[in-house]
Amino acid sequence: MKKLSVSVLIASALTLNFIPVGALAAGNHHGEHGGTTIGSPGDPGQVSRTIEITMVDNRFRPSEIEVKQGETIRFVLKNTGKKKHEIMIGTREEIDKHGKMMKKFPDMEHPDEPNMITVDPGKTRELIWHFAEAGEVNFACPLPGHFKGMNFPGMKGTIKVEAK
Repeated sequence: MKKLSVSVLIASALTLNFIPVGALAAGNHHGEHGGTTIGSPGDPGQVSRTIEITMVDNRFRPSEIEVKQGETIRFVLKNTGKKKHEIMIGTREEIDKHGKMMKKFPDMEHPDEPNMITVDPGKTRELIWHFAEAGEVNFACPLPGHFKGMNFPGMKGTIKVEAK
């Protein structure tokens, strides 16, 4: 019985690894159920401007960002901390859900998704995102110990998307 439980756990973890987080990035089926979309991966040739975010152990600088609806932003992510960090752009619910999964499987490795990227200490990486709808978008580092949920202190922030 114990072998079955371990097998089921491993199979479940592998299955979760293949769920495309980018599919979640559209949020609420492109607003069909009353939500707003949070955007989509951006085209590098359409970048409106660049915003630098510094990842320091247990916080982002800046943690509040303003963009305009329709902008494509190149986020330059510099990890000046001593720990590996991630940034995930999503709804509060998506980020909280991913954070809980990371807490259950802290050593889980996953490939970079369009709305999420891992940055090792001392490294710099880029994430390009297109903000289609006005509203508020969240970002966080969902790694265990860096993030306790969107309602708690930790590595998180907001992006205000101003209407055109």
